Amino acid sequence: MDFRDAMLFENIRPTIKPFSIPEKSDFTILIVDDEYINRFLLKDILEQTGYRTIDTDDGSEALKIATKNKIDLILLDIMMPGMDGYEVCRRLKEDERTTGIPVIFVTALTETDSLIKGFSMGAEDYVSKPINEDEVKARVQTHLKLKAAVDKIRQYNEELEQVVAESAKELIRSERQAAFGQLIQGIVHNLKGPLTSIRGSSQACQATLRTMHKEIDAALQKAPAAIPDRLPLLVQGATKAVELVDTASRRLTTMINSLMMKSSSDQSREQEQLDLNEIISEEITFLEADLHFKHQIQKTISLSPAPLPIMAVAPEIAQVFSNLISNAIDAMHGHPAPAISITTAAKGRYALLTVTDNGAGIAAEDLNRIFDPFFTTKPKLNNPDTAPAGPIGTGLGLYMCMRSIKALGGDIQTESTPGAGTTFRVMIPLAPPESSQ
Repeated sequence: MDFRDAMLFENIRPTIKPFSIPEKSDFTILIVDDEYINRFLLKDILEQTGYRTIDTDDGSEALKIATKNKIDLILLDIMMPGMDGYEVCRRLKEDERTTGIPVIFVTALTETDSLIKGFSMGAEDYVSKPINEDEVKARVQTHLKLKAAVDKIRQYNEELEQVVAESAKELIRSERQAAFGQLIQGIVHNLKGPLTSIRGSSQACQATLRTMHKEIDAALQKAPAAIPDRLPLLVQGATKAVELVDTASRRLTTMINSLMMKSSSDQSREQEQLDLNEIISEEITFLEADLHFKHQIQKTISLSPAPLPIMAVAPEIAQVFSNLISNAIDAMHGHPAPAISITTAAKGRYALLTVTDNGAGIAAEDLNRIFDPFFTTKPKLNNPDTAPAGPIGTGLGLYMCMRSIKALGGDIQTESTPGAGTTFRVMIPLAPPESSQ
């Protein structure tokens, strides 16, 4: 793993947003007590404060409610007939569906042994009977804040694990591409020898056929009867066939040179001065290997007539462009006349790349979230057996694009009209004059 790979893992992390406690009405509290008056008092205190509540007088019923509803905190009486609070708490903490729900015992038992037993069952806290309103509010608020923070940390860790996993896949893919690129270079290098021989032989055949054609013309003038009627036609046919071989070999040579350039650039891991126009042109050529992209999508391509020098890593810029095109194609899924516009230009100190599609567009409320990790307007593939018919997404493509461009000191801007299409504008700093000398 080189320095750039290490930096890749150093920088991958979900976007951290300021932590905020949800509204009180977003929390649901389960009250479990066999005495009606206690349940009534707790419900009144909590609901007047703004919380939602569910109550029951039975421990077994409490377990069912906790597993079937989104419960954020449980106020649990210890001394109940049948299943007491200790047993209810133990079962809650042993069930992975409910283990994260804070439990506060509501008890008249204040002896140390009773409290220790409650904490050993997994309870987070207790409030004493008779019920004190201020004490209940304070302890409930404290533990709901803690739970919200823990839930946020858990979510952040899960997202980070997914980002690391995706980035690891990207790194492995990059290493495989480098190895594949070396293999391609070896193959095409070995092909160039026979291809050179084919081209040389076809040119020699053309020269021979031209000589034969001249001699036949001369013989026809001197003794037409001595030349079979079919011979000029055969020579003419052979000439056309050899010309086709020569034309095809020239095209193959061009393709091989292009492959070698592509595989060589894909192995680059260091920033270098590049022409954005060349990268876009090469990627369009390779994207056209997809017949749907080549024949089914109308493309309007307008690249800057002047070079657009940037300092970057070629595969990273190519991947950004490929991701934008892939998103555009997905957005146009099912469109009767899909169309993409691709332009480049110089804008002040920046090279500007614009990709516009006429697809479904992005809702206004989603525009500020499309670069967030794991946010996608496309369905995610959670179960291969129930894969959706249309495009799917991970919510990481645009996130990775933004990180790559931001690392270069650039930016990506988006404009979209639902039902009319989307435009992505990628701005990359132009290479300073001293770098282009």
